[in-house]
Amino acid sequence: MKLKRVVIQNYRSCLKTSIDLDPNLSVLIGPNGSGKTNILQAIMYLNKLAQQGNFISSRKRTITVSSRINASFHHGDQRIQLNASVSGYTDEAINDVILASREKWFCKRRRGRQVSLDVPLAFVSFLGTRDVSGHTVFLHHFQRVYPLEMPKKAASWTFRALSRVATYCRGIRYYGASQFTNPGSCPVSFEIIEEKGERRRPFRLRGHAKILFDMYSAERADSNRPYQQFIDIVGPKGLDLIDELTFREVRTSSTDYSVRVGGRIEVRKRHKLLVIPQFRIGRQKLSPNQLSEGTFKTLALLFHVITEDSTVLLIEEPEVCVHHGLLASILELIKSHSQRKQMILSTHSDYVLDHVTPENVYRVKFEHPAGTAISHVPETMTVKEFSALREYLEREGNLGEFWREGGLGDRP
Repeated sequence: MKLKRVVIQNYRSCLKTSIDLDPNLSVLIGPNGSGKTNILQAIMYLNKLAQQGNFISSRKRTITVSSRINASFHHGDQRIQLNASVSGYTDEAINDVILASREKWFCKRRRGRQVSLDVPLAFVSFLGTRDVSGHTVFLHHFQRVYPLEMPKKAASWTFRALSRVATYCRGIRYYGASQFTNPGSCPVSFEIIEEKGERRRPFRLRGHAKILFDMYSAERADSNRPYQQFIDIVGPKGLDLIDELTFREVRTSSTDYSVRVGGRIEVRKRHKLLVIPQFRIGRQKLSPNQLSEGTFKTLALLFHVITEDSTVLLIEEPEVCVHHGLLASILELIKSHSQRKQMILSTHSDYVLDHVTPENVYRVKFEHPAGTAISHVPETMTVKEFSALREYLEREGNLGEFWREGGLGDRP
């Protein structure tokens, strides 16, 4: 499944912004304030719509905005269009909060008729994560709530198509360099509650703490091959950022008391697992808050790129706090892994452009009063101009220099 086209309406600077994405790697370039981050955040709406329990009812007086996100997905001969109307607001931490949404689907096979239906993305996503076996059971639950007036075979492929989109949207991940500023604020440990032999994820982990928990979970996973690949790349035989990453576990417990109706006291004992991450560099063992900002950001970025729990990765400014020698290796890894999961990154670094082709690049600019506009670099040139650019890149120059000299329009 690939995200082919996105149309964003009335979202921050994106009044009516459309982009036809590359199936592997798309690079958004443009000056500050052009709207690159807004495009990535709008795509993240698809992930929020697919998550259960994301919608809240707010009694506060907030300024709500109604936005539209139209996304086209391709899978083989299937074309799935998801049109979402979203009502929400931005909180104090600049996070998007969804209050309500409505989704309409259009599904078509190359040699079939188009099917349209109104189904929440969250409902399809919920069925896809239920602990039931067999496609027939999934389809039964789906049709019980949303009857499909069509032959069983058509209903089956329609549900499969919607399920693939839901899986794709659940797998969208976001890396922003600003998330990992000042590692000194990172906690040196985190707690996991154990109940009936199961471990519950800590509540509302963000930023530094969340990426550490994700690393811990990947290391403990049944199949940790991607995590081991990540360790090999950041370790002494790879980029040599760290020598070793370990997670020390300490079992603890606590007792909670609550008073029930009639004065009865209920005693509940909670078993916890205290997890302590340690990074070894040479002979030193360091807590996460002792790492440099550049090291922490690089570890976080590479973990997002290499691990396999995502379908698409949105990367905001991979060049921040990374020196050029290391950045070149990171960009090569991004290009390599974009063959198995879609990558969309924003940058205003000409050095990043040196490592991609013009076919991967999209110019982003803000036009008053139209808002953020996007143009695919090959489509902004005539055939003769684009041929001359390719010849220039092969013989004497690079794309970053071409942009720096104003060859792509707005300079960095």
